[in-house]
Amino acid sequence: LQPSSSSVPSLQPSFVPSLQPSSSSVPSSVPSAQPSSSSVPSFVPSYVPSSVPSSEREFALNILSDVSDVSLLRDNTTPQGKAFEWILDTDPLRLAPADGSFVQRFVLAVLYFSTGGGSWNRCSAPADVNNLVVCTTIFSGSAWLTNSSECDWGRIRCGDGVTR
Repeated sequence: LQPSSSSVPSLQPSFVPSLQPSSSSVPSSVPSAQPSSSSVPSFVPSYVPSSVPSSEREFALNILSDVSDVSLLRDNTTPQGKAFEWILDTDPLRLAPADGSFVQRFVLAVLYFSTGGGSWNRCSAPADVNNLVVCTTIFSGSAWLTNSSECDWGRIRCGDGVTR
């Protein structure tokens, strides 16, 4: 049997499956086995709110809310707020909030700002954070808030799941 081509629907079902999908402007009364997909957005909004924050900043707030009060993150006069602004706007590494080092780097930036890191005699952040500055201390390393790993900042050591 050969498939036939016609613009008039048949009155009887065929016993041979067609090789082309059919289309109709009338919905079927039986649900399909597979969900349909479309590149065209629907006109009806979903009833389930999205759990993904609307911006990277909101996503970062959500991630960091596990280690800091959100009101402190939003206040740029607090060490947490300064660290939040720094990690999102100034940090030369530009880590995404989902990066595994994001929270650790933020917490160390809070330590820096809460202890007056800008006035430290050694290892404070240089004016040009892209300039890798080596500081000399008991444990040598890079200056804080630079483009090096936070595990390399002066006197910081990371390993075995511990930062000290």
